[in-house]
Amino acid sequence: MTAVRGRRPLAPRPRGFPRPDNAQSEQSLQLELYKVAVDEYRFQVQLNWDRAKYLLAFNTAIIGAGTGLIKVGGSQARGLVGGLFIVGLAAAAASVCAIYLQHRYYRAARNAMTALAGRMSLGESGVATTPGARGLRTTVVAQIGRVQNMLYVLLTVIAGIDSYGIYYAFSK
Repeated sequence: MTAVRGRRPLAPRPRGFPRPDNAQSEQSLQLELYKVAVDEYRFQVQLNWDRAKYLLAFNTAIIGAGTGLIKVGGSQARGLVGGLFIVGLAAAAASVCAIYLQHRYYRAARNAMTALAGRMSLGESGVATTPGARGLRTTVVAQIGRVQNMLYVLLTVIAGIDSYGIYYAFSK
């Protein structure tokens, strides 16, 4: 298969997909590939949201456990409390990295889906569930309002609470 100038070559035909004999079967093959791309896109959205919920719950649980140990353990548990908040700070930093990576997976799936929609000339009929997928995020305010940025803000607040917990545990 040769590449057209300015375009990447198409991926190899997946197993189970028949070779098209005419334009109509090529169109049905493209439609089937588009359905697979939409499913992958939806899978990435759901998986990313599930991961984000888990990461937020885990980081919040660490803060809750540390706060409970401060209340119950008092000065005898300072090392344990400080260690727990250190783990919380590391978990918050790792969570930010994980959210960054998972957003890249989402974008790859979204870009593949929109590229197929473009090849098929679907226009407004193509799936575009977010302002970014529709190309409507043109202002700074719209960029700030992304879910990814809100997760960054929440995790930064959590990291700040963990930092204060470390300070509190080791300063008394």
